[in-house]
Order: sequence, then C-alpha cells, then structure tokens
Amino acid sequence: MNTKKKPRPKRDFSNSSFSKNQSKESPKKTEGEKLILLFSEYSFFRDQQNEPYCKLINNGVTTILKVNSKEFKLSLSREFYHSEGKPPSADSIKQAVNHFEAMATFEDKVQRLERRVAQERGFYLYDLCDPKNGTVVISAKKCKITTQGPSIFFKPKNMSSQLKPNLSCTHNLLKLLSKHFRTQRKPDILVLAIYIISCLVPDIPHPLLVFIGEKGAAKSTSMRMVKSIVDPSRIDLLSMPNSNEGLALILHNNYMPAFDNLDYLSPERSDLLCMAATGGNISKRKLYSDDDEIILNLKRCVMLNGINSIVTRSDLLDRSIIIDLKRISAEDRKDEKTIQDSFQADLPNILGACFNTLSKAMSIHPTVNLDKLPRMADFAKWGYAIGEALGGHGNNFLKHYELNQKRANVDILSNNPVASSILKFMEGEKVWKGTATTLLLALQHTCVDMGIRIGGKKWPESPNALTRRMNNLRSNLEQAGIFFESRKSGDRIITITNQNVNPSTRAPRKKKSVYHTYTESESILE
Repeated sequence: MNTKKKPRPKRDFSNSSFSKNQSKESPKKTEGEKLILLFSEYSFFRDQQNEPYCKLINNGVTTILKVNSKEFKLSLSREFYHSEGKPPSADSIKQAVNHFEAMATFEDKVQRLERRVAQERGFYLYDLCDPKNGTVVISAKKCKITTQGPSIFFKPKNMSSQLKPNLSCTHNLLKLLSKHFRTQRKPDILVLAIYIISCLVPDIPHPLLVFIGEKGAAKSTSMRMVKSIVDPSRIDLLSMPNSNEGLALILHNNYMPAFDNLDYLSPERSDLLCMAATGGNISKRKLYSDDDEIILNLKRCVMLNGINSIVTRSDLLDRSIIIDLKRISAEDRKDEKTIQDSFQADLPNILGACFNTLSKAMSIHPTVNLDKLPRMADFAKWGYAIGEALGGHGNNFLKHYELNQKRANVDILSNNPVASSILKFMEGEKVWKGTATTLLLALQHTCVDMGIRIGGKKWPESPNALTRRMNNLRSNLEQAGIFFESRKSGDRIITITNQNVNPSTRAPRKKKSVYHTYTESESILE
C-alpha cells in the first residue's frame, strides 16, 4: 500500500484582493514615528553648555524649550492629540524625546542662549519676556523696542514679563530712585543707580548688592524694587538653600537671584557667590543613577540682605556693594500695596531712563581710561561711563564706590577677632617679626585685654590656621595699613609692618608680657 502523500498544489494569490490591498498600503507608523514627523519641521540645536533645545513656532510666536523638559513633553502630547484625536503613550513620548535629543546633540547646530540680557552684533538686548512687547535694543545712538529680535533668549520658569519701558522719558533717574529708596547716605543713590544700569550690560562681572539695616528699614521691599527693574520674577525673594548644589541651580536659572533675610554665609556659599560675581561654571551630575554631567553657568547679578553685614570674607567683600538703609519712622510708614502701586506707576519711566542712560554710556565707555582700577575693574569702568551719562558723575561714582568699600572693610576688621587683635597688637609698633606660634599666643593675650572671647569658628585653633586666616584677611588689613609676609625656614616666620606708624615718633610698648617677640621656647604667660 502506497502511503506517500501527494504534494499540495500551490495557490496563486497574485490576483486576490488581499495582495492588491497589501501592495497599496504603506507600513503602519508607530506613535513614536508620528510624533517625530509632527515635530520634524522645528529647529533642534544645542546651547553653549551642550544642552539640547527645540525652537517651536506657534502662531508667529517663538518659544525655546529644553528637549528633556516637562514643557517639551507636554507640547509633544498636545500636538499628537490634535493630530490623532488621542493622547500618545509614555513610551512613544520617550522615544521621540530620545530621537530629538540625539538630533540636537550630534548635529552641528550650536546657538548661544542668554537669560534676560544679551549682546548681538554690537547691540545690547533686553528681553521683555512678552511677545507683544518684544525686545529692547540698545545701541550707542538710541534705544528702540522691536518684536523682530533674534531668538537668543531662554525663559526659565521663574522669569516673568517686564512692563513696557517709556523710552521717551525725560525724568531724572536719580530723583526717581530717591523717591522710592531710603539710603542712609545720599551718595548711595548714585551708586545704586549705576549698579542697576550696569546689570543691563551683558558679559561683565557684577558686584553683589547687599542691603543692610535694622528692622523696619525696608530691606526686602528695596530688593523687590531693584529686581522689578532688572529681572522681574514670579518668586522675587528667595531663601538661601541648604546645599551648594541648590545654590548653584538657583544662580544658573535666575539672572538676578535675590536672597532675603540672611544672618550668616558659610565659606562654601561665599565661594559660590564670588564665582557668581566674576563668572564661572560648575558641573553636576544629571542623575544619581549615571555619570552624565550638566554644566551650570554662574555669572549673575546677585542681591542679599540682612540686619548686619553678612559679607565677612574679604574676597566676597571686594565683590560687593553695601547699601545701608534708614529705618522708616511710624509717621512715614505705608502699607505694601501703596508702596507697590506708587513704584509700579513710576516703573516705565525708570526703565526708560535706565535704557537711555545706558545708550549714552555705550558711547562714553570706549573712551574711559582710569588711572587706578579697583578689584571689579570692568564694573568700575562701566560705572564711570554710566556716571558720566547721568550728568558728569563719573568721578563722584569712583569716590563713593571706594568709600563704600572702605566702610565695609572697617566693619569686617572690627567684627573679625583675628583682624581686630592684630590691629590692637600693632598699635604704635612699626615692625613685628616672629613665629606663627608666638603670634597666635600674643594675639590670644591681646584678645583677653580687649575682652574678646577666644574660641568658636572665628578663632584659629593652630598656628597654621592663623596663617590661613591672615591670608584671607590680607586685602582688608592692607587697606588699614597693615602688611605682612610669611616665610618658612625651619619655623614659619611672620613679619608684620604697620605703615601708619613713623619709626622716629612711635611710642615704646608698655607691656612686655604682651608685645615682646617670643621665641618658640618661651611662654606668652610668663
């Protein structure tokens, strides 16, 4: 019996309707592919820190979003819903974001992005953060407002729109500001006005603006008004974060961060604020689960306030302007709404006066040649030019800026136990020379005579710590006429020179137990 199966005949599907439909239809696109097609017409690029961005255009309004931001993902979801009538899945959004992030990262499109102020082809630009108002363009000849400005601004979440400035304003800026700011010293209004206008100049170091004064001196209100002029925000005053990373993020995301009601700055916070004043970058991990880094730009205009001077480190003091405010009497006190309404009514004129003054200063600045430059040299040159544009106040600004630094320096010397004991120790003495150990013991005895408590974080625990403290105070002591050098040849030898004393007229020291130059083997208490 033959059990072999006969081969099954092949069927011909060439004329079937199934074959015809299959040839006509294209492969079905996934949600991720549809999302990519929807956004393929937009521009993707990376900024100067290599972060990926997308430039969206909707009804003629340009918006720049980070590709991995929540706002961009919501834009993907919205466009997909309008196109398909249903929301996309989370996986398809993730696929599209990864694709666009790769496009922005690896394609050769790099565009510099700025916050609030920028420089473009010799013009200064100020972002009003409102498509209807546009951008203020400042040149050395004039100021104008345009809605056709370049798309070079990134708007963080906290940034809010600015009022439209009155560029035809003819009011005196100093009088406008003196109406709203109550400074202890009249010349500080000039310094404050120049500082505010300098914040509209991009890519230069800006000092920290520090408001101090007793309770009821309107420190927070004054800081709010300065921020309203330069960089209005949804949250105007901030608390100092507990971590350095948190502070770095705030500095990166705000053009003018304002920290309210401080009583102490740690050395780590002071170092970051120094970097924010003169400019610098810091890197942080993008996620704890990987080793990718984000570069944070920290060049910003920073404001602080406190009852007492909270800037105690010399390097930060050199980068600060201290404005002492008057306490408002009960007769002059007003409610917050009245103050804000009055200020908001003057704000368009204040803005117009600031932009017009900056325009004049741009023509003066190239001709400025100062004989002596302070630590913040670029700010000083611009300050002189702005002062001249305000009515020939360039030299007045330099004088009062120097006095401002000297007053702050006196506060640091009087509040620092190491500095104040050195000043007392060197009274009437031209030169002292000895070891760091001997000096530490002598300064401890001087502190006892002065009634200064020895100990705590402000007092050095060892001779090496004393040398480090003195190095931190070097510029402050030099402004007071005290110079020193430290050399190590066996024991570390410190030589202190007091330039305030004439050797031929100095009085002899009375207490040998305090002022004698001791050797390592001698005791200060003998």
